[in-house]
Amino acid sequence: MALAPVCNIPYAVPFSVLNNTVPLPDKRRFPKELQHVGDHIKKVRLEKNLPIKQLLSEFQIDRETLRAWELGLWEPFVKHYPQIIRFLGYYPFTHETKTLGGKIKKYRFEHGLTQGQFARLLHTDKCTVSFWETNRRLPLEKTIALLKTILD
Repeated sequence: MALAPVCNIPYAVPFSVLNNTVPLPDKRRFPKELQHVGDHIKKVRLEKNLPIKQLLSEFQIDRETLRAWELGLWEPFVKHYPQIIRFLGYYPFTHETKTLGGKIKKYRFEHGLTQGQFARLLHTDKCTVSFWETNRRLPLEKTIALLKTILD
């Protein structure tokens, strides 16, 4: 196999100086569309050029869990949501937040509470919280008053 000839002449023209530096393209795959929480995490991680180890210690997870989040194979547990929101600097979830149900869900996510944990705060069960979040049922008057103090 013949080798291609190599040109060792430093300048093409004696009076010209060519000094071009071209950055290498970034081969990391930025998510094109942010479809799930893992896409948001990956986008911010790549934008800030953070090492994976930093995220692992911040979220207290292992490498495979982070990989599964970023690929959209798993959704993070609700207990991780407050850390994720702090890391991202914004609320990444797409559910509506105008209705009482949406506000309840947002509160739960921001505080890392499951439906069961939130239900215990209000002395009810998680099925009832689920009905509230999907706006299929409204809470009683006394519960609405308690919810207002919690959500505000």
